Amino acid sequence: MDLDRGGRASGVDVPQARPPLVVEKIPRWPVEADAGLSLTFGHDYELLVGGVNAGSLELWKCFDGQAWGVTRVEPAAGTLTCCCYQGIEARQWMEWLMEQGRRMGLKAIVFYTKHRGLQRMFRDYGFIEQETVYRAPVQ
Repeated sequence: MDLDRGGRASGVDVPQARPPLVVEKIPRWPVEADAGLSLTFGHDYELLVGGVNAGSLELWKCFDGQAWGVTRVEPAAGTLTCCCYQGIEARQWMEWLMEQGRRMGLKAIVFYTKHRGLQRMFRDYGFIEQETVYRAPVQ
């Protein structure tokens, strides 16, 4: 027996409707992306904004602003890197990234996260943890 989203027991899994993924590339960093990605910046806010504005990173507005992501393509390494993502439907976002990687003929998708739950959420895609990042200020 499963619990539906309303907390009621049901004998049938009822799939929840997923909102359609609409992805829009944003060429320059807008103010609304600050709020849309505020939980993901860490120490890299200036690097992300500068990279998007310089064209080395790509900013994506998803689900009509309910989610935002930043990516970069590293052709020499054959990777599409998800620098950060915040918002709804992270699995749909990952499906879209995988589709883009296939379309571009890339070898791998890479993402950085502090959230161990994403590792479990994305296990179907074959992700394995490869590194842990440490940061220290230059003294």
